Amino acid sequence: MSAEGGRPAGSAKSGRVTREDVARLANVSTASVSYVLNHVPNKVSESTAQRIYDAVEKLNYRPSSLGRALKRGSPRMLGIIIPDFSNTYFAAMADALEDEASGEGYSTIFLCSHGDPDKEKECIAKLVSRDVDAILASFAMKAIDLATMRRPSVNFVFLDHPEPVPGFKSVGSDFEAAAQMATEHLIAHGHRRMAMLFGGDGSQYGDARIQGWSTAHQRAGLATGPIYQTSFTRSGGYEQTLQLLDLPDDQRPTALFAGSDLEAVGALRALHERGLCVPDDMALISFDGTVDTLYAWPQITTIQQDPVMIAKLAVAAALHPDDCDDAQIAPFGFVIRQSCGCHEAGEAKAA
Repeated sequence: MSAEGGRPAGSAKSGRVTREDVARLANVSTASVSYVLNHVPNKVSESTAQRIYDAVEKLNYRPSSLGRALKRGSPRMLGIIIPDFSNTYFAAMADALEDEASGEGYSTIFLCSHGDPDKEKECIAKLVSRDVDAILASFAMKAIDLATMRRPSVNFVFLDHPEPVPGFKSVGSDFEAAAQMATEHLIAHGHRRMAMLFGGDGSQYGDARIQGWSTAHQRAGLATGPIYQTSFTRSGGYEQTLQLLDLPDDQRPTALFAGSDLEAVGALRALHERGLCVPDDMALISFDGTVDTLYAWPQITTIQQDPVMIAKLAVAAALHPDDCDDAQIAPFGFVIRQSCGCHEAGEAKAA
């Protein structure tokens, strides 16, 4: 490395790291670098590939999207990994990402991981092999796996991930503040025995929602209500709510906070089937703010994420990473409807 500007010896005066710089640091040929970054099999040994990946990470090398586009003679492309297209929140997110990418002159490739961590890794490999300019992904992988994941040779943005991940860009709503707001709203209605439906384990990115749930209880001087782990699906919310409704009357919660709209819709069906009235017998608040909450009965009070703003921040982070913070927080809203016990609808905005 030269002393001037911390650039590798021989790098361009502009300071931009090149493939030649990576090859020089790894002590390999530029052809070997190309083989590894393009995932061409059986061309270099595993130890050589590791040296190249280490050099890429040390130099923070990003291939030129213009150069790749000229080489392949095809439009610029963003790869997007979505866990569940049947979830109306992710469907809205996909639409917003496609619109934002198109406005920047990029086409999109969408892959579905079905919430499977192994499938997510396969999706990443497929997109890298397609030579996309960046990958944007909403993950089911645990936080520790995300943090230790090998950095791809393209820009990479985590969606719906409010906390920083070293070496990557991330964009999401403030899950902790949102969950705390929803829980405090239920407490303000007089509820002292509440339960949370959460579609995953607490080590995932959704852990921030669990923290917000716990903080609200602690500030009110209450024991933290139970968290029922289910899935982010209608069936998950439905089945788990049926189980908690079998609890003795003195243990049954009087309010539910669902970690997703789909869980809330499932819970609402279970409550109706048991002949319970919402919100009189049990209040309900959900998380996401999709159209499902508007057409449920009663209409569901919800934390409303902003997929359009998340898409705008995420695409900017993918295309202009040097101009963006490593972790960006999108604003959310709190839409008050009938399911929480309020008589008048309204909306409280939060940063």
